[in-house]
Amino acid sequence: MERIPETECMGSPREAQEYDAMDHSSANASFVDALVAHGCVRGDVLDLGTGPGHIPLLLVERCPGVQVTATDLSEEMLKVARLKVADAGHSDSIRLMPSDAKQLPFADGQFDGVFSNTILHHVADPVAYFAEAARVLKSGGALVIRDLVRPPDTAQAQAIVDTYAASETEYARKLFYDSLLAAYTMDEVRALLDMAGVSSAQVAATSDRHLTVWIDSL
Repeated sequence: MERIPETECMGSPREAQEYDAMDHSSANASFVDALVAHGCVRGDVLDLGTGPGHIPLLLVERCPGVQVTATDLSEEMLKVARLKVADAGHSDSIRLMPSDAKQLPFADGQFDGVFSNTILHHVADPVAYFAEAARVLKSGGALVIRDLVRPPDTAQAQAIVDTYAASETEYARKLFYDSLLAAYTMDEVRALLDMAGVSSAQVAATSDRHLTVWIDSL
């Protein structure tokens, strides 16, 4: 199935609110497990495309002492994240800021860990995105990037939506379906990593709908 790109920024209030309201709990918990497994849980870490801030909140609750800089291109997503972070009392551990993942305002090797959850399929220039994630990572640091995998056809994409988003609103189901069609295959991601100069990263299927890219912390 040919890839159908999505818009880069989920910039409307409705998109932010619908995404936040979806039940991501199981997928988010498994992603935090991956962060722990690959050593992306200490020092100063960077979240690229934090959305409503679900992952940083789970991470700082599980790993006290970690400091998260969480970025997003969407101000509407950051509005939701700011409220959640403040309500949870984690403003000292999570810094939220607007940023384009393709052109980060950080120094080379600034972060002990870099992670990103399901924004790859939104990014207009994935080679720049991977290159920037690697650039700001310290030598010996951990990188963990997860995204959806594009199914082979629309019928399988719809089956995934029916399995994992049956109770969501029609609008949210459409968001999920469009994201599946915008996702990359494993081979495409491997090629993008090589073009970005991040050939040391590993990539594997980690669920029936996700792939994960990682570099383990030394």
